[in-house]
Amino acid sequence: MKKILKIAAVLTLCWLAFGAYVHTKPLIALHYAPEAAGPVVYFLNRDDHIVKEKIHPGEVKEFRIPRNPKPNYYIDVSLPFSSHDGVELTPPFSRVDVYIGADAKIVRTVVHTDFWARIGAD
Repeated sequence: MKKILKIAAVLTLCWLAFGAYVHTKPLIALHYAPEAAGPVVYFLNRDDHIVKEKIHPGEVKEFRIPRNPKPNYYIDVSLPFSSHDGVELTPPFSRVDVYIGADAKIVRTVVHTDFWARIGAD
């Protein structure tokens, strides 16, 4: 029985360590104003890996990027169908918050460089 408990404890610690490793990667968060009329389409280009999705009013979408990106790694967030606004980001950063207003325009971008910002601590 003790052997099974030891194995379970080791597996639990490994799982927690893996979760902490994944959860502390640099983060990009898109915040869409809750008073907006409808969803908006955005493009997220992470070093030529393009994602096209919708974000709905009041929603927050989060994206993790690699811990040690290549020297020429870039991220581009754009709203091509609504306002043609965009933000181009290059690491290093810990967390970037992109705020989209009710008029579907990017109203503010906040770049955090401290490690604890990745997990939401200020």
